[in-house]
Amino acid sequence: MSWNKLKLRHWLLVALFLVLLAGGWLLWNFKRPASPSLPFDPVAWRQPVAAAGASSDPACVRGAMALDLIDKDILRGKSGPQVAALLGAPDEQDPAHWTYHLGQCPGWGWNDSDLRLTFDEGNTQVKSATLEHVTVAERR
Repeated sequence: MSWNKLKLRHWLLVALFLVLLAGGWLLWNFKRPASPSLPFDPVAWRQPVAAAGASSDPACVRGAMALDLIDKDILRGKSGPQVAALLGAPDEQDPAHWTYHLGQCPGWGWNDSDLRLTFDEGNTQVKSATLEHVTVAERR
């Protein structure tokens, strides 16, 4: 193989690596919340969240507080009434799951985010809390 072909192959591999690296960074940035974790504040939490497709909360304050709730495991073991006293009524609920809409929290704000609480088998206390990103179509 000639020297020019080896050099071309080398540059193509470098370019491919850079494209994959940039794509990975973009994907990671798209999925992460727009702001870092903020300490949970019940007054700020109860502020209205913008309707799907419009964000009056560009920093996603509720999402940042949801990260604090998840990171510190504040909700695990709490009963439904205890959670409702702390967070208010859920936006959606069934016996095993409660969902609180957070607004547009991913890095570029193309998706909405939800705090999703999963209750134990008896539906008596929170087993886990997760942050989920959903499209507007998934919410309908």
